[in-house]
Amino acid sequence: MNKFYCLIFLYLLSGTGLVAQEKQEIKINTFFHELSLAKVLEYLEQQSDYTFSYSSNTIPLDEKVTLKEQNISFWTALDEVFKYMPVTYEIVNNNIVLKYNELTQTIRGTIRDKDSQQPIFGATVIVVGSVPLQGATTDEQGRYRIPNVKVGRKTLRYNYLGYEEGIIPNALLGSGKELILDAELVESVIKMEEIVVSAVGIGSQPLNEMGIISGRSFTVEETKRYPISIGDPMRLASSFAGVMGTDDGSNEIIIRGNTPRGILWRMEGVEIPNPNHFSSEGASSGGISMFSTQVISRSDFYTGAFAPAYGNALSGVFDINLRKGNNEKAEHTIQAGLLGLDFSSEGPISKEMGSSYLFNYRYSTLGMLGDLGIIELGENEKNTFQDLALKVNLPTRSLGTFSLFGMGGLSKYTQGFRNADDEEKYNMGVVGISNDYVINKNTFIKTTFSVSATEVSNDEFVKFENNRDTVDFFNKESFKKSYTRGAVVFNKKFNSQHLLEAGVTISRLDYNFTELDHDIKRTEPFVDLVSFNDEGASGTQQAFLSWKFRINEQLSLVNGLHYFRFSFTGEESYEPRSSLKWQFRENQSITAGFGVHSRIESLEYYLGNHINSDGTTVDNNPDLGMAKTNHYVLGYDRVLSPSLYFKTEIYYQHLYNIPVSPDPTFGWYSSINSTDEYATIPLVNEGTATNYGIEMTLDKKFSRNYYFMVNGALFESKYKGGDGIERDSRFNGNFNFHVLGGKEWKVGKNGKNNIVGLSTKISYAGNQRNIPIDLEQSIVDSRERLDYSRIYADRVREYFRMDVQISYRKNRPRTTTEWRLDIQNMTNRFNYGGEVYDGGLQQVVADNQIGLIPILSYRLEF
Repeated sequence: MNKFYCLIFLYLLSGTGLVAQEKQEIKINTFFHELSLAKVLEYLEQQSDYTFSYSSNTIPLDEKVTLKEQNISFWTALDEVFKYMPVTYEIVNNNIVLKYNELTQTIRGTIRDKDSQQPIFGATVIVVGSVPLQGATTDEQGRYRIPNVKVGRKTLRYNYLGYEEGIIPNALLGSGKELILDAELVESVIKMEEIVVSAVGIGSQPLNEMGIISGRSFTVEETKRYPISIGDPMRLASSFAGVMGTDDGSNEIIIRGNTPRGILWRMEGVEIPNPNHFSSEGASSGGISMFSTQVISRSDFYTGAFAPAYGNALSGVFDINLRKGNNEKAEHTIQAGLLGLDFSSEGPISKEMGSSYLFNYRYSTLGMLGDLGIIELGENEKNTFQDLALKVNLPTRSLGTFSLFGMGGLSKYTQGFRNADDEEKYNMGVVGISNDYVINKNTFIKTTFSVSATEVSNDEFVKFENNRDTVDFFNKESFKKSYTRGAVVFNKKFNSQHLLEAGVTISRLDYNFTELDHDIKRTEPFVDLVSFNDEGASGTQQAFLSWKFRINEQLSLVNGLHYFRFSFTGEESYEPRSSLKWQFRENQSITAGFGVHSRIESLEYYLGNHINSDGTTVDNNPDLGMAKTNHYVLGYDRVLSPSLYFKTEIYYQHLYNIPVSPDPTFGWYSSINSTDEYATIPLVNEGTATNYGIEMTLDKKFSRNYYFMVNGALFESKYKGGDGIERDSRFNGNFNFHVLGGKEWKVGKNGKNNIVGLSTKISYAGNQRNIPIDLEQSIVDSRERLDYSRIYADRVREYFRMDVQISYRKNRPRTTTEWRLDIQNMTNRFNYGGEVYDGGLQQVVADNQIGLIPILSYRLEF
């Protein structure tokens, strides 16, 4: 009887597929290329005694299959067919049952106290909306792990008794890579209660606890999603209120009517040189950023009244953070497209210690777009660039956490004509090491040492006659700078109400400048015009003190002081900063801020020589002072729903000590109208300027598969040169408006694991102002002459641009792929780029910017 029941039990197990069936040995000859799964299954049935059972509603029968193996096992072929599909199979007699498996991935990270950076033990994390509810609790190191989370967009909620609730909304989880989300919670002023506070502008608040006004953070996902960016996080900033970039070929950022040169760049907490390819001396922008979206983490962007930690900035601050590599498993990303190739890799160094590496390399040639006829390049014109970024994270048991970071880029522009050659280079590199050391549960110190360098060179050769062997004119420029920086930041959290931060940064600047003009046809008694032949060293010293006082749950005050000294001139600047946030209702707040800020000019201003007619030189500006500005900002924020908020700010900026010319001939000149280069004419710090305006933003964060942002600004930007006449500044566009929006659709079989996305951006703005060409005088003199009586009096034609992005993201077991088409300048509008005098036509001819550019790319994560 027992034997009978055992046989019945085994039979039932066999009927449910729980007993492994013996596989028949079958050899088949096969060749599939982009054949549908349905056709493949039919063929395999014909080649064997097996039949397939499945649900057509769940199994992706339209999926294309490619298999080129010959004379292989039936089972090997079957495994290859389902290798990249979420499908498994079971053998029940002569029936093969196909089952759909949900694609899942792991979400993990660390939760810390925002002020003290101490890990929080026992905090809870849940995946909002998951059924059944998925979540985790942090361990002693503040770490959490949530495995087997279904792919797609996920919102995480973080809670801990006595802390304000934290939310990370709509993070994109793919099957190819783990999603690592670190969170920082703020301790509540009201003790021993679980506080839930509606954060104004959730997901956009700056990471810097002291930056409570005119700042926001941006994420890697936003950089990828916004169609303007082309993978360039710097171009993302041109989508924000009061920010504009009207040069399609450059990522220059005009903030509240200020020159793009007034931006401070920081990486991993220390100042770095201009991190943009195809840049020029004195500029803070370029063609495309050296920061790849593969390596940056959530970072901050500020447009005014900066926190006390930031110095040497007039208009804005980019504070970039590099993310840590995955310290548990190796992951890789490859991206290829019309702009070139991008490869990144990350993984553990020691799983026991939690150390990791991350690096990214990118090579691109814009000449590919020219070869395809997408953009128009000049004769023998070529643009190439490459960059590398890395971060190595090394936790220790007793000495804190060390991080090695670095970034570098090389870019070159060349153009050749029958009788001329021009080659321009911009190279930049930075490498550093930092240490985060926790002294006790409320105190930590961060120490950073970095070395960076830049090289800007330009070689131009011209032969006016047919013989190229003899050069009639050449210009050679080489500007080399190297920076050595050491920084220490001390952070002390006294309690939930009081936070103190202090820091010191010492910088040394070594330089080597040369510039040589040679013209054998000149009639002057000298041949070589040497504008630069300087080598030496200088530096800066900065310090700051910042105190945040959370008076109660509604009211926060930040006061501080920044000290700045320039060794070259010995000038010192003491800069008070103050800001206030009053959350007078759960969903509304008022902010106010004030700050004094200063910035030194490019070193060439201080060293540039003026060349007299007899060949002698005069150093005009060795004692030039810092340019300064006072920022005043008043703001109002309101959360309209969990994913929708409104924000407005009014501001006033008074700029003074601006370098201008005392010479009536150049009385219109002011350094605030320059985007790059330098001046060798005599300058004095007697110029002023004012910027004032209002900005408004309505921001719908990504939820329910769509997002949008509408913002606009009205502003005035005026300046006074050495002649004391008030004029419109070069960047006084008076208005700018941005409309962004996008939607995603889940597609595919059971679970709809794949995503189709559509995003667009429309920008409309008042353009920059120029110095018009005096056509009549140009005709008389047979060369271009400018009308300085109307300098910056008129705006050029308004700027309009529409960009569209179409993407298809596909999740497979262990891999995620994405096709993306960025259509830049969708309407093919040729925006104003400048104008020149054409002597042959005796007319002023417009030099317009580029039209429509489609950029296709493919991305693989595994």
